[in-house]
Amino acid sequence: VNVTEIPEEMQAEYENLSDDDYITIEATSFGDAMNTGWFNGLIVWPVAQLINWIAGKTDAGFGIIGATCLIQLLVFAFTVKSQVSSQRMQMLQPELQKIQNKYAGKTDDRSRMMQAQENISPFGSILVMFIQLPILLGMYYATMRASSIVVGSFGGIDLSMTPLAGLQNGQISYIIIFVLMVVFNFLSYKIPQWLQKHEKKKQHIKEKKYAQPKQSGGMMGNMNMMMYMSTAMIAILAFSWPLAMSFYWLVSSVFRVVQNLAVHKFFISKKTA
Repeated sequence: VNVTEIPEEMQAEYENLSDDDYITIEATSFGDAMNTGWFNGLIVWPVAQLINWIAGKTDAGFGIIGATCLIQLLVFAFTVKSQVSSQRMQMLQPELQKIQNKYAGKTDDRSRMMQAQENISPFGSILVMFIQLPILLGMYYATMRASSIVVGSFGGIDLSMTPLAGLQNGQISYIIIFVLMVVFNFLSYKIPQWLQKHEKKKQHIKEKKYAQPKQSGGMMGNMNMMMYMSTAMIAILAFSWPLAMSFYWLVSSVFRVVQNLAVHKFFISKKTA
C-alpha cells in the first residue's frame, strides 16, 4: 500500500502495511453519497450501483455497456419528440435561413409575429443537451468510482488505466478502443448531415444557388468547425482519463449513431414520404 495515496487522517492506520497486504473498503451507502452532495447521491451513486450490478453478472466492460444503453434508452424515451424536432431543424436549416432573410430589417409587430410562426423553435435540442449534461458528468464520476471498474477488467483490459499508459506499455487494445471512440464520436455528429443530403436526393430536391443566402454556407461551416473542435477536444481529454470513460464514450457514440438512423427512418423519412 502506498500511504501517500491514502488520506492524511488514515495514513497512520495503514503505514505499517506492505505492498502485498490488502485492505477492505466498505461500500459507499446512499446516505454517505448524499452527505457529499445531491449530485453524488441522486446521479453518481445510482449509476455506479447499476454498473456494479450488471458487472457482477458479467464483467466491467459489459457493466458499462449495459448501464449506458439502459440510461440512453431512458433519456431517449423522455426526449424523443425533442430529438426528432432537433433533427428536423437540421434538415430544414436552409429554409430557416430563408425565413430570417425574408424578414430581415422588418421590426414591426406583424413581421415579428409572422417570422415566429414560420420559424421552428430550437428548444428541443436545448432540452436534450440540458438533460444529457448531468448524466454525462454522472457517468464520468461513476466510472471513476464504481468498484467493479476499479478492480475489474473487460476481456483482460484494465479499464482504470489511461489510453496513454496503455500506449506506453505497448498494449494495442487501448489504442483500438481510443480510435473507435474518436471515429464514432465524429460519426454521431456527421450522420445527421449525411441523412439530410440523402433525404433531399431521394426527394429530388435541388437547392438553387441563387436561393441560398451567403450566410448559410458560413452557418454550415461554423457547425462543421464546432464538430471538428468537439471531436478533437474529446480525443485530447481521453488520453488522460481512465479507459472506462473512453469505453463509455464509445458505447454512447455508437448508441447515438443507431439512434440518429432510427429517428430518421421511423420519424423523419415517414413524415416526408
